[in-house]
Amino acid sequence: MSQPHRQTRARILLTNLRDNAKQLKSYIDQQPMLGVIKADGYGHGATEVAHAIADYVEKYAVAFIDEAIALRDSGIDKPIVILQGVYSTEDWLICAEQHFEPVIHNAQQIEFLSEITSETNRVNVWLKQDSGMHRLGFFADDVEEAVGQLRAHAQINHIVLMTHFAEADNPESPLTAMQLERFYAVLHAVRDKIDGVSVANSAFMLGDDVLDAMGLTKWFRAGIALYGQNPSQVELSDAELLKPTMVLEAPVIALRTIQPGETVGYGSRWRAQRESRIATVAIGYADGYPRSLPDGTPMIINDQVGCLVGRISMDMITVDVTDIEGIELGDNVELWGERLPIQVIADQARTITYELFAQVTRRVPRVYAD
Repeated sequence: MSQPHRQTRARILLTNLRDNAKQLKSYIDQQPMLGVIKADGYGHGATEVAHAIADYVEKYAVAFIDEAIALRDSGIDKPIVILQGVYSTEDWLICAEQHFEPVIHNAQQIEFLSEITSETNRVNVWLKQDSGMHRLGFFADDVEEAVGQLRAHAQINHIVLMTHFAEADNPESPLTAMQLERFYAVLHAVRDKIDGVSVANSAFMLGDDVLDAMGLTKWFRAGIALYGQNPSQVELSDAELLKPTMVLEAPVIALRTIQPGETVGYGSRWRAQRESRIATVAIGYADGYPRSLPDGTPMIINDQVGCLVGRISMDMITVDVTDIEGIELGDNVELWGERLPIQVIADQARTITYELFAQVTRRVPRVYAD
């Protein structure tokens, strides 16, 4: 593959991805772990992430079946859990053929299964209980019947009962306690008919492991933590800290000096209060750098801090570098990454790191570094 000509890029730090996966696996005492690589591996490249973390996960998880097929086509052979499940009988047949494991969260998905008449490979499924998140899943009163319906089909192999917490980042949340109570009530009723349980996403797995799996296999779902982010309100020790996995960077492509009172960018949002040196940097909202970022948003240039001034354009931003010495055309600017945590930028944009990762567009080349 030819190297990209554009110097704007997202450097993906594969060693850090591996280190994070290893750290998380250690944190859960080597219990089974799903590596969540939906949305193209949170913008990092799903295939490359899958290879990087392969030694530390038993299975992968993606959002929908097309993401799973793309991974198979790229040579990924571990089992893949499909978090939104199946939408048709054809999807069931693909799952059987490709060793995909769908999440079952509504009765229609079980009805699709009943339409399969030919003999197929047996399929592992993940049955989702809606314990309080209210997006997907069976209510508690319906789970036992759903388990029975699944067990009646010869095509069904293992069943993992799962749920998802709305406030997993807050260990003191009364809603989390209520969701756990609802989950336990169902687990007591179906424990002899299922093979595993899964409640812990990244935030939950970084806290205290409070789930009693009642002797069943306990699965942990590692998502944003793989990519160096701690979504929990639990403080991690230095030994537990996760490492950044994406460095978003772009070059300086123009420099100019403007006088006091002059403005910069669309809408003249920023006005110079002194003679100011302005650098134009080759990245914009079409690359996924949020247009909502305010003046003063930091970035790193030559190991010093420059600040965003003026509105973000489609392809460019402007930066006040008045107090940075030695700036030249072609100098590299770190928008987030190793020296500037992405959480800082998320806070400035009033969003979350998940969104920043996922919205880095495909016109930004991913460059993989071991």
